Amino acid sequence: MLLKNYIPQKPFPDFKWKWASLQCTEGLNDPVVLLGVLFRMRKLEERGYKYSSDEFAKELLELSNDIKDSVGVDLARRTGERNLIRNSGQYWRAVGLLEEGDHSGKIRLTNFGQRVADHDISQTEFSAITIQTFKLPNIHIQNEVECQQWFDHDLTIYPLRIILTVLRELQKLGQGYITTEELIRIVIPLSGSKAEVTDYVNFILWFRTKQITLIGWPDCAPRDNDPRIAREYLLFLSHYGYVNRLEGATRMDERYTYNDTIAAEIDSILAEPPKDESLQLAVEHIRKTDIASEMERKRVQVQRVSRPNQARFRKEVLKECERCVITNVAMPEVLEAAHIKPFKYNGEDTVANGFAMRMDIHLLFDAGHLRISDTGEVHLSTRARMDYGATVPPRIVLPDYTNREFLRWRWENYNGI
Repeated sequence: MLLKNYIPQKPFPDFKWKWASLQCTEGLNDPVVLLGVLFRMRKLEERGYKYSSDEFAKELLELSNDIKDSVGVDLARRTGERNLIRNSGQYWRAVGLLEEGDHSGKIRLTNFGQRVADHDISQTEFSAITIQTFKLPNIHIQNEVECQQWFDHDLTIYPLRIILTVLRELQKLGQGYITTEELIRIVIPLSGSKAEVTDYVNFILWFRTKQITLIGWPDCAPRDNDPRIAREYLLFLSHYGYVNRLEGATRMDERYTYNDTIAAEIDSILAEPPKDESLQLAVEHIRKTDIASEMERKRVQVQRVSRPNQARFRKEVLKECERCVITNVAMPEVLEAAHIKPFKYNGEDTVANGFAMRMDIHLLFDAGHLRISDTGEVHLSTRARMDYGATVPPRIVLPDYTNREFLRWRWENYNGI
Protein backbone atom coordinates (compact mmCIF):
# COMPACT_ATOMS: atom_id res chain seq x y z
CA MET A 1 0.00 0.00 0.00
CA LEU A 2 1.32 3.42 -0.96
CA LEU A 3 1.87 5.99 1.78
CA LYS A 4 0.04 9.30 1.89
CA ASN A 5 3.15 11.26 0.92
CA TYR A 6 3.74 9.17 -2.20
CA ILE A 7 4.03 11.13 -5.46
CA PRO A 8 3.70 9.10 -8.68
CA GLN A 9 5.95 9.70 -11.65
CA LYS A 10 5.15 9.39 -15.34
CA PRO A 11 6.65 6.20 -16.76
CA PHE A 12 7.51 8.21 -19.89
CA PRO A 13 7.00 11.91 -20.79
CA ASP A 14 3.83 11.58 -22.91
CA PHE A 15 2.01 9.09 -20.69
CA LYS A 16 -1.76 9.64 -20.81
CA TRP A 17 -5.01 7.77 -21.34
CA LYS A 18 -6.08 8.16 -24.94
CA TRP A 19 -9.65 7.18 -25.64
CA ALA A 20 -10.90 5.75 -28.91
CA SER A 21 -9.99 8.89 -30.83
CA LEU A 22 -7.12 11.33 -30.91
CA GLN A 23 -9.72 14.10 -31.14
CA CYS A 24 -12.49 14.72 -28.63
CA THR A 25 -15.98 14.45 -30.03
CA GLU A 26 -17.96 13.40 -26.97
CA GLY A 27 -21.23 12.97 -28.86
CA LEU A 28 -19.81 10.08 -30.88
CA ASN A 29 -19.75 8.04 -27.69
CA ASP A 30 -23.55 7.92 -27.54
CA PRO A 31 -24.71 4.48 -28.75
CA VAL A 32 -27.19 5.96 -31.20
CA VAL A 33 -24.30 7.76 -32.90
CA LEU A 34 -21.52 5.18 -32.52
CA LEU A 35 -23.74 2.27 -33.55
CA GLY A 36 -26.06 4.33 -35.78
CA VAL A 37 -23.12 5.22 -38.01
CA LEU A 38 -22.06 1.57 -37.95
CA PHE A 39 -25.51 0.40 -39.12
CA ARG A 40 -25.33 2.79 -42.03
CA MET A 41 -21.83 1.70 -42.98
CA ARG A 42 -23.09 -1.86 -43.06
CA LYS A 43 -25.80 -0.93 -45.57
CA LEU A 44 -23.18 0.44 -47.97
CA GLU A 45 -20.29 -1.94 -47.36
CA GLU A 46 -21.37 -4.78 -49.62
CA ARG A 47 -21.86 -2.39 -52.53
CA GLY A 48 -18.29 -1.16 -52.25
CA TYR A 49 -19.04 2.45 -51.33
CA LYS A 50 -16.34 4.73 -49.95
CA TYR A 51 -16.46 6.91 -46.85
CA SER A 52 -16.15 9.92 -49.16
CA SER A 53 -19.10 8.86 -51.32
CA ASP A 54 -22.31 10.82 -51.75
CA GLU A 55 -24.22 7.77 -50.51
CA PHE A 56 -22.39 7.78 -47.16
CA ALA A 57 -22.89 11.54 -46.93
CA LYS A 58 -26.63 11.01 -47.41
CA GLU A 59 -26.72 8.40 -44.66
CA LEU A 60 -24.90 10.71 -42.24
CA LEU A 61 -27.27 13.54 -43.09
CA GLU A 62 -30.26 11.32 -42.32
CA LEU A 63 -28.73 10.23 -39.02
CA SER A 64 -27.92 13.84 -38.14
CA ASN A 65 -31.55 14.79 -38.76
CA ASP A 66 -32.75 11.83 -36.69
CA ILE A 67 -30.74 12.81 -33.60
CA LYS A 68 -30.83 16.60 -33.72
CA ASP A 69 -33.61 16.71 -31.10
CA SER A 70 -31.84 14.39 -28.65
CA VAL A 71 -28.09 13.85 -29.02
CA GLY A 72 -27.54 17.00 -31.04
CA VAL A 73 -24.40 15.89 -32.91
CA ASP A 74 -24.10 17.54 -36.32
CA LEU A 75 -22.81 14.95 -38.78
CA ALA A 76 -24.05 16.76 -41.89
CA ARG A 77 -20.83 18.75 -42.29
CA ARG A 78 -18.59 15.73 -41.82
CA THR A 79 -18.89 14.32 -45.31
CA GLY A 80 -16.94 14.23 -48.55
CA GLU A 81 -13.16 14.11 -48.57
CA ARG A 82 -12.93 15.37 -44.98
CA ASN A 83 -15.52 12.87 -43.82
CA LEU A 84 -16.35 11.61 -40.36
CA ILE A 85 -14.29 8.42 -40.63
CA ARG A 86 -11.22 10.21 -41.95
CA ASN A 87 -11.18 12.47 -38.89
CA SER A 88 -12.71 10.25 -36.20
CA GLY A 89 -12.56 6.71 -37.54
CA GLN A 90 -10.42 5.72 -34.56
CA TYR A 91 -13.64 5.44 -32.53
CA TRP A 92 -14.88 2.49 -34.55
CA ARG A 93 -11.44 0.95 -35.08
CA ALA A 94 -10.41 1.14 -31.44
CA VAL A 95 -13.39 -0.90 -30.26
CA GLY A 96 -12.97 -3.49 -33.00
CA LEU A 97 -15.85 -2.51 -35.27
CA LEU A 98 -13.97 -1.21 -38.28
CA GLU A 99 -11.07 -2.65 -40.25
CA GLU A 100 -7.84 -0.71 -40.49
CA GLY A 101 -7.99 1.87 -43.26
CA ASP A 102 -6.51 1.19 -46.64
CA HIS A 103 -5.73 3.43 -49.58
CA SER A 104 -8.98 2.55 -51.34
CA GLY A 105 -11.08 4.39 -48.75
CA LYS A 106 -13.78 1.73 -48.99
CA ILE A 107 -16.09 0.96 -46.08
CA ARG A 108 -14.82 -2.19 -44.37
CA LEU A 109 -16.28 -3.58 -41.15
CA THR A 110 -14.72 -6.32 -39.09
CA ASN A 111 -16.66 -9.54 -38.60
CA PHE A 112 -17.39 -8.31 -35.07
CA GLY A 113 -18.59 -4.98 -36.46
CA GLN A 114 -20.84 -6.73 -38.96
CA ARG A 115 -22.43 -8.79 -36.21
CA VAL A 116 -23.10 -5.69 -34.11
CA ALA A 117 -24.51 -3.87 -37.15
CA ASP A 118 -26.73 -6.85 -37.95
CA HIS A 119 -28.06 -6.80 -34.35
CA ASP A 120 -26.63 -10.26 -33.80
CA ILE A 121 -24.63 -8.82 -30.89
CA SER A 122 -26.70 -6.70 -28.53
CA GLN A 123 -25.68 -3.29 -27.28
CA THR A 124 -25.22 -4.67 -23.76
CA GLU A 125 -23.00 -7.47 -25.05
CA PHE A 126 -20.95 -4.94 -27.04
CA SER A 127 -20.36 -2.75 -23.99
CA ALA A 128 -19.46 -5.67 -21.69
CA ILE A 129 -16.98 -7.00 -24.25
CA THR A 130 -15.46 -3.53 -24.66
CA ILE A 131 -14.94 -3.25 -20.90
CA GLN A 132 -13.19 -6.61 -20.86
CA THR A 133 -11.01 -6.06 -23.94
CA PHE A 134 -10.25 -2.34 -24.33
CA LYS A 135 -6.66 -1.74 -23.30
CA LEU A 136 -3.81 0.70 -23.53
CA PRO A 137 -1.63 0.88 -25.45
CA ASN A 138 -4.15 0.57 -28.25
CA ILE A 139 -2.50 -0.38 -31.53
CA HIS A 140 -5.52 0.89 -33.47
CA ILE A 141 -5.10 4.52 -32.39
CA GLN A 142 -1.49 4.82 -31.23
CA ASN A 143 1.50 4.61 -33.51
CA GLU A 144 4.30 2.10 -33.16
CA VAL A 145 6.61 4.49 -31.32
CA GLU A 146 3.95 5.33 -28.73
CA CYS A 147 3.07 1.69 -28.18
CA GLN A 148 6.71 0.75 -27.77
CA GLN A 149 7.03 3.20 -24.88
CA TRP A 150 4.33 1.28 -23.05
CA PHE A 151 5.91 -2.06 -23.88
CA ASP A 152 9.35 -0.86 -22.75
CA HIS A 153 7.88 -0.14 -19.31
CA ASP A 154 5.96 -3.43 -19.22
CA LEU A 155 2.77 -1.39 -18.91
CA THR A 156 -0.68 -2.57 -20.02
CA ILE A 157 -3.81 -0.89 -18.69
CA TYR A 158 -7.51 -1.75 -18.97
CA PRO A 159 -8.95 1.71 -18.22
CA LEU A 160 -12.66 0.85 -18.10
CA ARG A 161 -11.97 -2.05 -15.75
CA ILE A 162 -9.88 0.18 -13.49
CA ILE A 163 -12.62 2.81 -13.23
CA LEU A 164 -15.35 0.28 -12.44
CA THR A 165 -13.17 -1.55 -9.92
CA VAL A 166 -12.34 1.69 -8.09
CA LEU A 167 -15.98 2.79 -8.15
CA ARG A 168 -17.09 -0.55 -6.75
CA GLU A 169 -14.70 -0.23 -3.80
CA LEU A 170 -15.76 3.38 -3.20
CA GLN A 171 -19.38 2.25 -3.25
CA LYS A 172 -18.68 -0.21 -0.45
CA LEU A 173 -17.45 2.73 1.64
CA GLY A 174 -20.50 4.86 0.88
CA GLN A 175 -18.50 7.05 -1.52
CA GLY A 176 -19.57 5.45 -4.81
CA TYR A 177 -18.75 8.18 -7.26
CA ILE A 178 -15.80 9.61 -9.13
CA THR A 179 -15.35 13.05 -10.66
CA THR A 180 -13.62 13.88 -13.90
CA GLU A 181 -10.98 15.73 -11.87
CA GLU A 182 -10.28 12.67 -9.73
CA LEU A 183 -9.91 10.50 -12.81
CA ILE A 184 -7.46 12.89 -14.45
CA ARG A 185 -5.47 14.04 -11.43
CA ILE A 186 -5.38 10.84 -9.35
CA VAL A 187 -6.40 7.67 -11.17
CA ILE A 188 -4.48 8.20 -14.40
CA PRO A 189 -1.18 9.23 -12.71
CA LEU A 190 -1.40 6.26 -10.32
CA SER A 191 -2.07 3.85 -13.18
CA GLY A 192 1.36 4.67 -14.60
CA SER A 193 2.84 3.45 -11.31
CA LYS A 194 0.93 0.14 -11.47
CA ALA A 195 -0.99 1.06 -8.33
CA GLU A 196 -3.28 -1.36 -6.51
CA VAL A 197 -7.03 -0.80 -6.13
CA THR A 198 -6.53 0.14 -2.48
CA ASP A 199 -4.15 2.91 -3.51
CA TYR A 200 -6.62 4.47 -5.96
CA VAL A 201 -9.33 4.44 -3.32
CA ASN A 202 -7.11 5.79 -0.54
CA PHE A 203 -5.79 8.73 -2.53
CA ILE A 204 -9.26 9.67 -3.76
CA LEU A 205 -10.62 9.65 -0.20
CA TRP A 206 -7.60 11.56 1.11
CA PHE A 207 -8.11 14.14 -1.61
CA ARG A 208 -11.80 14.51 -0.79
CA THR A 209 -11.07 15.04 2.89
CA LYS A 210 -8.22 17.48 2.08
CA GLN A 211 -5.57 15.26 3.65
CA ILE A 212 -3.47 15.64 0.47
CA THR A 213 -3.09 18.46 -2.06
CA LEU A 214 -1.64 16.67 -5.15
CA ILE A 215 1.12 19.28 -5.29
CA GLY A 216 3.99 17.80 -7.27
CA TRP A 217 1.81 15.16 -8.94
CA PRO A 218 2.38 14.80 -12.68
CA ASP A 219 0.00 16.32 -15.21
CA CYS A 220 -1.14 13.45 -17.45
CA ALA A 221 -3.50 15.63 -19.44
CA PRO A 222 -1.32 18.62 -20.36
CA ARG A 223 -2.81 19.57 -23.74
CA ASP A 224 -6.07 21.46 -24.20
CA ASN A 225 -8.08 18.44 -25.38
CA ASP A 226 -6.51 15.84 -23.07
CA PRO A 227 -8.98 16.28 -20.17
CA ARG A 228 -11.95 15.96 -22.53
CA ILE A 229 -10.49 12.85 -24.14
CA ALA A 230 -9.86 11.24 -20.73
CA ARG A 231 -13.44 12.09 -19.71
CA GLU A 232 -14.75 9.97 -22.55
CA TYR A 233 -14.03 6.81 -20.57
CA LEU A 234 -16.58 8.03 -18.03
CA LEU A 235 -18.99 9.00 -20.78
CA PHE A 236 -18.80 5.51 -22.27
CA LEU A 237 -19.67 3.91 -18.94
CA SER A 238 -22.49 6.43 -18.52
CA HIS A 239 -23.97 5.91 -21.99
CA TYR A 240 -24.02 2.13 -21.54
CA GLY A 241 -25.57 2.22 -18.07
CA TYR A 242 -22.69 1.26 -15.75
CA VAL A 243 -22.62 4.65 -14.07
CA ASN A 244 -24.99 7.60 -13.78
CA ARG A 245 -23.75 11.07 -14.68
CA LEU A 246 -24.61 14.00 -12.43
CA GLU A 247 -24.01 17.47 -13.84
CA GLY A 248 -21.46 19.72 -12.20
CA ALA A 249 -20.56 23.38 -12.48
CA THR A 250 -17.86 22.31 -14.96
CA ARG A 251 -16.87 19.07 -16.70
CA MET A 252 -14.23 18.51 -14.02
CA ASP A 253 -16.89 18.65 -11.28
CA GLU A 254 -19.22 16.09 -12.87
CA ARG A 255 -19.92 13.07 -10.68
CA TYR A 256 -20.24 9.60 -12.12
CA THR A 257 -22.02 7.36 -9.63
CA TYR A 258 -21.86 3.58 -9.50
CA ASN A 259 -24.99 1.83 -10.80
CA ASP A 260 -25.66 -0.48 -7.89
CA THR A 261 -28.68 -1.99 -9.68
CA ILE A 262 -26.36 -4.08 -11.84
CA ALA A 263 -23.67 -4.59 -9.19
CA ALA A 264 -23.77 -8.38 -9.50
CA GLU A 265 -23.28 -8.20 -13.27
CA ILE A 266 -20.41 -5.70 -12.92
CA ASP A 267 -18.85 -8.08 -10.39
CA SER A 268 -19.11 -10.89 -12.96
CA ILE A 269 -17.49 -8.78 -15.66
CA LEU A 270 -14.63 -7.76 -13.37
CA ALA A 271 -14.21 -11.29 -12.00
CA GLU A 272 -13.10 -12.44 -15.42
CA PRO A 273 -9.42 -11.79 -16.22
CA PRO A 274 -8.77 -9.18 -18.92
CA LYS A 275 -9.51 -10.58 -22.35
CA ASP A 276 -6.66 -10.72 -24.85
CA GLU A 277 -8.58 -13.24 -26.94
CA SER A 278 -10.32 -12.41 -30.20
CA LEU A 279 -13.56 -10.45 -30.01
CA GLN A 280 -15.39 -13.42 -31.51
CA LEU A 281 -14.31 -15.63 -28.61
CA ALA A 282 -15.20 -12.87 -26.18
CA VAL A 283 -18.74 -12.88 -27.58
CA GLU A 284 -19.14 -16.59 -27.00
CA HIS A 285 -17.74 -16.29 -23.50
CA ILE A 286 -20.03 -13.43 -22.47
CA ARG A 287 -23.04 -15.44 -23.65
CA LYS A 288 -22.11 -18.49 -21.64
CA THR A 289 -22.14 -16.44 -18.43
CA ASP A 290 -25.59 -14.80 -18.96
CA ILE A 291 -24.09 -11.50 -17.74
CA ALA A 292 -25.59 -9.47 -20.57
CA SER A 293 -29.06 -10.99 -20.33
CA GLU A 294 -29.29 -10.31 -16.59
CA MET A 295 -28.06 -6.76 -17.08
CA GLU A 296 -30.63 -6.15 -19.81
CA ARG A 297 -33.43 -7.49 -17.64
CA LYS A 298 -32.54 -5.33 -14.63
CA ARG A 299 -31.93 -2.14 -16.59
CA VAL A 300 -35.18 -2.51 -18.53
CA GLN A 301 -37.12 -2.94 -15.28
CA VAL A 302 -35.51 0.11 -13.67
CA GLN A 303 -36.11 2.32 -16.70
CA ARG A 304 -39.77 1.39 -16.89
CA VAL A 305 -40.35 2.28 -13.25
CA SER A 306 -38.42 5.55 -13.52
CA ARG A 307 -40.17 6.85 -16.65
CA PRO A 308 -42.56 9.72 -15.87
CA ASN A 309 -46.17 9.22 -16.99
CA GLN A 310 -45.59 5.50 -17.57
CA ALA A 311 -48.86 4.51 -15.88
CA ARG A 312 -50.88 6.97 -17.99
CA PHE A 313 -49.01 5.90 -21.13
CA ARG A 314 -49.84 2.23 -20.47
CA LYS A 315 -53.49 3.02 -19.84
CA GLU A 316 -53.84 4.95 -23.09
CA VAL A 317 -51.97 2.38 -25.21
CA LEU A 318 -53.92 -0.59 -23.82
CA LYS A 319 -57.18 1.27 -24.28
CA GLU A 320 -56.37 1.65 -27.99
CA CYS A 321 -55.04 -1.90 -28.43
CA GLU A 322 -55.96 -4.61 -25.95
CA ARG A 323 -53.69 -7.33 -27.33
CA CYS A 324 -49.95 -7.86 -27.63
CA VAL A 325 -48.92 -6.69 -31.08
CA ILE A 326 -46.70 -9.78 -31.50
CA THR A 327 -48.41 -12.67 -29.66
CA ASN A 328 -52.05 -11.49 -29.63
CA VAL A 329 -52.24 -12.20 -25.87
CA ALA A 330 -55.03 -10.17 -24.24
CA MET A 331 -54.53 -10.74 -20.48
CA PRO A 332 -53.99 -7.24 -19.02
CA GLU A 333 -51.95 -8.75 -16.16
CA VAL A 334 -49.10 -9.54 -18.56
CA LEU A 335 -49.41 -6.60 -20.97
CA GLU A 336 -47.24 -3.51 -20.90
CA ALA A 337 -46.85 -0.42 -23.04
CA ALA A 338 -43.61 -0.21 -25.02
CA HIS A 339 -42.17 3.00 -26.42
CA ILE A 340 -41.16 2.72 -30.08
CA LYS A 341 -38.85 5.75 -30.13
CA PRO A 342 -37.19 5.53 -26.69
CA PHE A 343 -38.07 8.12 -24.08
CA LYS A 344 -34.33 8.78 -23.62
CA TYR A 345 -34.18 10.10 -27.19
CA ASN A 346 -37.25 12.32 -26.88
CA GLY A 347 -39.74 9.61 -27.68
CA GLU A 348 -43.18 10.93 -26.85
CA ASP A 349 -45.73 9.43 -24.45
CA THR A 350 -48.45 9.04 -27.07
CA VAL A 351 -50.38 6.12 -28.48
CA ALA A 352 -48.68 6.70 -31.86
CA ASN A 353 -45.36 5.90 -30.18
CA GLY A 354 -46.57 2.82 -28.32
CA PHE A 355 -47.19 -0.89 -28.65
CA ALA A 356 -49.07 -3.19 -26.31
CA MET A 357 -46.64 -6.04 -25.60
CA ARG A 358 -46.51 -9.10 -23.40
CA MET A 359 -43.89 -8.58 -20.68
CA ASP A 360 -41.26 -10.92 -22.10
CA ILE A 361 -41.78 -9.56 -25.62
CA HIS A 362 -41.42 -6.03 -24.26
CA LEU A 363 -38.09 -6.97 -22.67
CA LEU A 364 -36.85 -8.40 -25.97
CA PHE A 365 -37.96 -5.24 -27.74
CA ASP A 366 -36.27 -2.87 -25.28
CA ALA A 367 -33.06 -4.92 -25.19
CA GLY A 368 -32.80 -4.95 -28.98
CA HIS A 369 -33.44 -8.66 -29.48
CA LEU A 370 -36.73 -8.07 -31.30
CA ARG A 371 -37.08 -5.44 -34.01
CA ILE A 372 -40.09 -4.27 -36.02
CA SER A 373 -39.73 -2.43 -39.31
CA ASP A 374 -42.03 0.30 -40.59
CA THR A 375 -43.61 -2.29 -42.91
CA GLY A 376 -44.26 -4.78 -40.11
CA GLU A 377 -41.29 -7.12 -40.58
CA VAL A 378 -40.22 -8.77 -37.33
CA HIS A 379 -36.56 -9.70 -36.82
CA LEU A 380 -35.09 -11.62 -33.89
CA SER A 381 -31.49 -11.71 -32.73
CA THR A 382 -29.67 -15.04 -32.87
CA ARG A 383 -30.14 -15.55 -29.14
CA ALA A 384 -33.84 -14.71 -29.21
CA ARG A 385 -34.46 -16.84 -32.29
CA MET A 386 -33.37 -19.97 -30.42
CA ASP A 387 -36.30 -19.66 -27.99
CA TYR A 388 -38.83 -17.52 -29.86
CA GLY A 389 -38.26 -18.39 -33.50
CA ALA A 390 -41.19 -20.79 -33.61
CA THR A 391 -43.67 -18.49 -31.85
CA VAL A 392 -42.88 -14.99 -33.14
CA PRO A 393 -44.33 -14.27 -36.60
CA PRO A 394 -42.02 -12.95 -39.33
CA ARG A 395 -44.47 -10.13 -40.07
CA ILE A 396 -47.31 -8.36 -38.26
CA VAL A 397 -50.09 -6.01 -39.28
CA LEU A 398 -49.24 -2.65 -37.79
CA PRO A 399 -52.02 -0.80 -35.94
CA ASP A 400 -53.43 2.15 -37.89
CA TYR A 401 -52.52 4.58 -35.12
CA THR A 402 -48.80 3.62 -35.13
CA ASN A 403 -46.41 6.28 -36.37
CA ARG A 404 -44.29 4.53 -39.02
CA GLU A 405 -41.64 7.24 -38.78
CA PHE A 406 -40.95 6.24 -35.17
CA LEU A 407 -40.51 2.63 -36.29
CA ARG A 408 -38.11 3.71 -39.02
CA TRP A 409 -36.14 5.78 -36.48
CA ARG A 410 -35.78 2.81 -34.16
CA TRP A 411 -34.93 0.37 -36.96
CA GLU A 412 -32.12 2.53 -38.33
CA ASN A 413 -30.71 4.06 -35.16
CA TYR A 414 -31.30 1.89 -32.11
CA ASN A 415 -29.77 -1.33 -30.83
CA GLY A 416 -31.54 -1.67 -27.50
CA ILE A 417 -30.77 -0.60 -23.98
